[in-house]
Amino acid sequence: MLKLKKKVKKKLKIIVIIILAIIISFNVGNLLGNIKPASKNNNNSNYNEKKDKKDKEDKEDKEEEKIKTYTASLIATGDGLIHKPIYESYYNKDTNTYDFSSILTYTKEKIQDYDIRYYNQETIFDDNKAYSSYPVFNTPSAFGNNMLDAGFNLVSLATNHSMDGGATSAKVSATYWRNKKDILATGMFYDEIDRNNYPIMEKNGITYTMLSYTTSTNGLGANALAKEPFILNTYNEEVVKKDIEAVRDKVDVLIVAMHWGVEYYQDATTEQKNIAKFLADNGVDIVLGTHSHCIEPWEKIGDMVVFYSLGNFVSNQMGAETAKVRKVGVVGMFATLNIVKTVDKEHDTTTIEIKDIGADLNYSYRSYNSTKGKNDYLVIPFSKMESKYLNNYSSVYDEFSKVLKKYDESINIEPIPSVVA
Repeated sequence: MLKLKKKVKKKLKIIVIIILAIIISFNVGNLLGNIKPASKNNNNSNYNEKKDKKDKEDKEDKEEEKIKTYTASLIATGDGLIHKPIYESYYNKDTNTYDFSSILTYTKEKIQDYDIRYYNQETIFDDNKAYSSYPVFNTPSAFGNNMLDAGFNLVSLATNHSMDGGATSAKVSATYWRNKKDILATGMFYDEIDRNNYPIMEKNGITYTMLSYTTSTNGLGANALAKEPFILNTYNEEVVKKDIEAVRDKVDVLIVAMHWGVEYYQDATTEQKNIAKFLADNGVDIVLGTHSHCIEPWEKIGDMVVFYSLGNFVSNQMGAETAKVRKVGVVGMFATLNIVKTVDKEHDTTTIEIKDIGADLNYSYRSYNSTKGKNDYLVIPFSKMESKYLNNYSSVYDEFSKVLKKYDESINIEPIPSVVA
């Protein structure tokens, strides 16, 4: 009987073990079965997420291809007016050379981050003749070298002093500029072919060119210009219209440099306003004015931006004969703006917008260097101004800012440092 009971117990144990093995196998099978489908679902989910992300990126890329935006920045300043005390101060008799680079210490830093960097070369360069000053100027070409080394790449040459040395010196000066690479200098020319060539420049996908004109030659060069009118661009509506028509459809942005107005008059004249309207009506985008040796207001005429006068960049007018000239002749500015080009391929349109109009006033500083026995000159942006250069710079800043904002207050003029008592 005991043996029978033992056999039954043994059989029961075997049965229990078998049942447990079946249960365990079934559960493991289910577990493995559940894991496989779950893994497949996760893979599908990850694949779908990656596909959705790629589809979104492709869609964004296509949208970017449809609409593309390009931007180029511009900075512009006024007259390089080199009086005798300036070029004498930067002459090295040991090497018989001139070096004006120290005048441009702040300027080089100021303009370096801009794409298009403009100034007006008021005076001619003819190193074959004696250098001279007011009223008939001739400037060492080293000044031009130093301005280019500082970074300027857009230069206006048509001024009331362009014919100070007659036709020969005008051609020499024009040749100097034409031999420089990667810059656009215009307004004076050495022959007819040069005159009728309109160089087109490009920055950041934006094409541009500049035309340059003067309304006066101080009565000089009339006979020479009658024989060879190509030498200098004197303002004439018929000629200007023809020039604009020759280039307007070839560039995104058309800039015109105008040497106009009345000297030491801090406002636009009727003539200036009439010319500005004519230029706006004919599709000009930007007008950069000079000649008055002082700041004049800015404004927009339709979509065109016009600075009626940028004032002097560097001069010796702090030593001028009248208090008014001494006061207004030493304050100029750096005008700034952005050119934005938007290309919409889907609708086959290209738009140009001139925006972010700004300025930083500048000051033409002079001090006597007793060690050299000569003057030191320095162009100082008001954003870097210190009382050691100009005691009352805060009130001067306010006065000239008001002039600039007379027609339109929306311009952003860079603030001055806090005045330290």
